[in-house]
Amino acid sequence: MQNSLKKLSLVFLAFLLLFSLGLAACSRSASNDEANSAATSSSGDAIYKAGTYTATAKGNNGKVTVEVVFDDTSIVSVTVKENSETQGLGDAAIERISQQIVEGQTLAVDTVSGATNSSKAILAAVEDCVKQAGGNADALKIAAVKENTPQRETELTTDVVIIGAGGTGLAAAGSAFEHGADVIVLEKQANLGGSTVLSGGGISATGTRFQAELGIKDTPESWMKLWKERQNTSNPDSRYPDYERVKTYMDDAVDTTHWLVDYMNHKYARVEGYGVDPVARIHFPEAGGASLIANLEKTLKDKGIDILTETKATEIITDEKGDVTGVVAENAEGKLTVHAKKVIIATGGFAKSEELVKRFVPEFAGHIKLSAAAAGSTGDGILMAEKIGAALYEDPWIIGLGMTSRVPEIRGLEWDTTKVLVNEKGERFMNENQHYAIVTNKVAENGQVWMVIDSGEANAETVKTLESVLPNEEVATGGTIAELAAAMQVPEAALVKTMETFNAGAASGKDAFGKETATLVAVNKGPFYAIKYYPQTMGTFGGVKVDEHYRVVREDGSVINNLYAGGEAANRYLYNQVYMSGSAVQYALTSGRLSGEHAAKAIKAGE
Repeated sequence: MQNSLKKLSLVFLAFLLLFSLGLAACSRSASNDEANSAATSSSGDAIYKAGTYTATAKGNNGKVTVEVVFDDTSIVSVTVKENSETQGLGDAAIERISQQIVEGQTLAVDTVSGATNSSKAILAAVEDCVKQAGGNADALKIAAVKENTPQRETELTTDVVIIGAGGTGLAAAGSAFEHGADVIVLEKQANLGGSTVLSGGGISATGTRFQAELGIKDTPESWMKLWKERQNTSNPDSRYPDYERVKTYMDDAVDTTHWLVDYMNHKYARVEGYGVDPVARIHFPEAGGASLIANLEKTLKDKGIDILTETKATEIITDEKGDVTGVVAENAEGKLTVHAKKVIIATGGFAKSEELVKRFVPEFAGHIKLSAAAAGSTGDGILMAEKIGAALYEDPWIIGLGMTSRVPEIRGLEWDTTKVLVNEKGERFMNENQHYAIVTNKVAENGQVWMVIDSGEANAETVKTLESVLPNEEVATGGTIAELAAAMQVPEAALVKTMETFNAGAASGKDAFGKETATLVAVNKGPFYAIKYYPQTMGTFGGVKVDEHYRVVREDGSVINNLYAGGEAANRYLYNQVYMSGSAVQYALTSGRLSGEHAAKAIKAGE
């Protein structure tokens, strides 16, 4: 009956709407012609030219190719054939959007939270195919009138409720369950993983059995020495890091690295260094953060732990004494109240919140859209905890990922440390071959940063790409350095002197900023190009203050009973203003593991 009604409604639309012309951007299989003739000749009510069509649209990381099969009156199937979307993040969009298009015979489908660009790419490609098949895409974009369905109020009871299903939340869930607690996880996005799923998934630890198996000798003292060197490059007046807690964290990290394999069915593909961190202490999974999250998710589901997606926590509940007793959330069905003995905040940082970035780190307020943090990193847990009296860490900062351009076609060039950076004065301001977090801070200190390149053989492909996007306000070009300076609107004499000095250093092997000889490449063949670059974040340092058990505290140091926090929601004490490679995901997992364990054991003890 429902199928008949669906077809009748579509037939009705056909009489109201004209066929639209197909776009030439997609291809149709040759066998479609016969099918189309049969469909149109046997019936005058055909809506589509039956057949299989393909289209490509731009997604988050590259092209998304979609194949759509039509019969004469409906969309039969939508299949994403090729895509470069982030594994574990775009997957939700691919499955959900494709299914809803077919089930609803509509393009009026909401994008998937946390995978907006992937969702839009699929919808754009399907729209293209609809037009090729002779359908009216505009009609399919009109949402059907939905009957008002009453919102329900639901109540659940559990031992531990965890807000957020990134690395922190999933580790907390596994650990709490391991120690005897019933667990519910709430995740506001459609997909799991938070910022962890977007990361390389590598976790640093020293003296692990995995290092020993490979003959790698490493110590906490070695890591601590590097930690102090890096932190000393930033704010000399900061009260952080708390090095006693950093030391404890390093010891706990070893246990977490083992626990993930022994209890959470995780696997490491390799242990190596990264970039300017040559010591092999980062334990990498096979396929980055996506495989880490996939392993954790599978383990939790196998244990029967409930993970409620698209369920946004809005309030932490307290009793008359100020003790936490649960969480209020909302989802498509209405209001959800979860009564719990313990609550763990695992909502991540605030890098994607314009309001909180302006409040805490206004230096980066203009670059929020360029952040590589997860879409859900809007500080929800921090604000909910603050509302019930939690103390916030002083001097919040960002987790730097280096720099980025607003020209997506040259993505990746920012990691080339042979390139030269100058500021709005036409002057170099740093050794470009430094840790990416230091690069972020240095770039942020300058008004406008440019990368200067020449037309040498090594830049041939880059130059070709730049020429394809010109004119572009993000790119300047000139036949000489003087002409380039004019195009950049920087002082000509300063830029000419800067480049002459750099090239002299490249020739002699002695750079004015101490850049290593291997990364000194002269810039001397015109035409020349300069590209604007901006600081890029991948998260934040800050959040709510916690004690050694990750229990949230008030300004006077007293514990807010039954409330824990970890990950970026409570990470300030580890750093000054410089991120350490492999430490953020490790801290997410370690703080999750230990908070979950403490919460479960406290429940057993009646605390």
